[in-house]
Amino acid sequence: MYLHRLEIENFRIFGSRQEDGHGVIDLQPGLNLLVGENDSGKTCVIDAIRLLVGTVTQDYFTVQESDFHVSVAQEKLAPELTILGEFRGLNSMEAGALLEYLSVEGDGAESEFYLRMWLKAERNDGKEISSRRRRVTYEVRAGSDEEGKRVEGAAKDFLRATYLKPLRDAVSEMSARKGSRLSQVLRAYPGIKDQEKDDWNPNDMDSKPKTLVGIMRKAENDLREVDVIKNATKDVNEKYLEHFSLGEVPLRGDINIRAHGLQQILERMELNLDDIAEGATRGLGIHNLLFIATELLALTPSNDWDPEFPLLLIEEPEAHLEPQRQLRLIEFLRDHSKRKPTSPQNQMQIVLTSHSPNLASRISAKGLIVMHKGRAFPMGPRFTRLNQSDYEFLERFLDVTKSNMFFARGVLIVEGDAEALLLPTLAEKIGRSLTKHGVSIVKVGHVGLFRYSRVFQQKSNPQMSVRVSCLADRDIPPVEAKPLLSAERKTENEWPKDKIDSRIKSRKANDGGPVITEVSPCWTFEFDLALTDLAPYLHVAISLAKSANPTHASFPIGNKAKEIIRKANAEYKQWHDEGKSAKEIACLIYDPLLKRQASKAETAQCIASLLERRHCAPNWDEAHWRQALPGYLVRAIDHATGATNTSGAEDEEGGSLDATS
Repeated sequence: MYLHRLEIENFRIFGSRQEDGHGVIDLQPGLNLLVGENDSGKTCVIDAIRLLVGTVTQDYFTVQESDFHVSVAQEKLAPELTILGEFRGLNSMEAGALLEYLSVEGDGAESEFYLRMWLKAERNDGKEISSRRRRVTYEVRAGSDEEGKRVEGAAKDFLRATYLKPLRDAVSEMSARKGSRLSQVLRAYPGIKDQEKDDWNPNDMDSKPKTLVGIMRKAENDLREVDVIKNATKDVNEKYLEHFSLGEVPLRGDINIRAHGLQQILERMELNLDDIAEGATRGLGIHNLLFIATELLALTPSNDWDPEFPLLLIEEPEAHLEPQRQLRLIEFLRDHSKRKPTSPQNQMQIVLTSHSPNLASRISAKGLIVMHKGRAFPMGPRFTRLNQSDYEFLERFLDVTKSNMFFARGVLIVEGDAEALLLPTLAEKIGRSLTKHGVSIVKVGHVGLFRYSRVFQQKSNPQMSVRVSCLADRDIPPVEAKPLLSAERKTENEWPKDKIDSRIKSRKANDGGPVITEVSPCWTFEFDLALTDLAPYLHVAISLAKSANPTHASFPIGNKAKEIIRKANAEYKQWHDEGKSAKEIACLIYDPLLKRQASKAETAQCIASLLERRHCAPNWDEAHWRQALPGYLVRAIDHATGATNTSGAEDEEGGSLDATS
């Protein structure tokens, strides 16, 4: 059995159906990872599940008045909230345990049992509240009709999930104290109830008790027989308490480790690493792992990871863990979510939340659920425009850097290093800081551009509001570049216009929803920059990159750098004085990159550095920068950063941009 769908209405970030603000979260058996920016609804989903099914450790967790959604339209708390869960994949044992609550779908051999279970909470007005009437009332019901039956008793216990809460103070949680987390987890551990029996026989001093209560009773008796304890007890009673007594009832003390019941014994236990020197301490990460291991005890491991309802909820497991241990953790959870101890229906289901790109990069894209502004967007094949080969591609190439896109408000998907290195600087210049607007740049090479963009496209509405801009090269050289090319390479004048239009159209074929593709108006990113007012800066950067140390990738400095810059500026001026066209000059600037005499990445790094230095960069305002840059770059940046004004330099009809024409 697994939680197939969760519908949430008027609970925290999720609004009402009438305002189309309710949440629908589709889950799969196995591992589900909720990712997204802060305040997107991840914890809200976990808490909704906790309220609906409860937890194995029976933590006190209830609906509060602050949990009710505040309607933007009505500017007040909603009067009621609902959380509906639909459970599928029941085996015969699970169906038998929940029979009175089940619904049936289909007929005959095609019929399937499933469980509809809902929590409904109502907020009571202040004037109606009394000692007998709480501010918030709610109950959990299940059934095939709208009325349903109240879920309680054995059925309620059967459905409880294991919850690993976000790390707060692992040292305190693992320490011996009243109400410690370790004591709560141990209290739910299989067979713990058998330990409540006192099996120590005080009349047989040689007997060896087997239960915790019996062992503690014997330990108390043994401690009383230790000489120093006996003497200290005697002195307390005879030298002090005897003098404080009134009447004929003396005050008597007893020095011992009082633990009359099992709960008191469990609260005196703590979990530590057994290979650590006495008195030494470990870091926060190790304590977090101990904390996680303790929480996993609550999975009722009587049959080796086969609890009655195998649902595990984990919030932010990556806290204080270095990337290597994060990978060990997610691989452990991934492997156990794949195990099927008895049948496919008994597969463990895990629902995690995380802010870690490291974790997001290590699970199948099919198990990702992107949360954004209170909406859930599953990445499974039923929901996205990704095809099977796309999933296989992402399995191989979705790394930590690229998985940053799942936590962004906007995404720029680019082909090469040059775009990735230079675009942040250009965005700053036009007043659309990528960092300020939460935009991630994803470099994917020439073959993966649209495989990544399809991640953000749902098959049906609603679509994600994460804005995605793809930057693609038109990759058609101008006629002025003919001397630089091989004989078989065609230039723009040798391309029929319909073929050029078809190429641009093919680059944009996967646009839709939040995804747009901007195509360079002429050849490549670097060449098109060479057609703008940035041409002299690009020429200087390429000249410096040509002279960079090939071993250390370090640029010239001091007088050598000044001489290279002087020569580059003089060369650029000479080209202008000779009357060369903008495209001819752009070809001369681009030639070292085309011949691999200079690295595109190093060139981008160099020009970004020049533009960020006040004494080197042109003294242009934002409006001038917008007119100076290629229009396709301005539009891509504006879209990804959510700008309402997307005006910029217009590319010439036909796909070329001449800065001097």
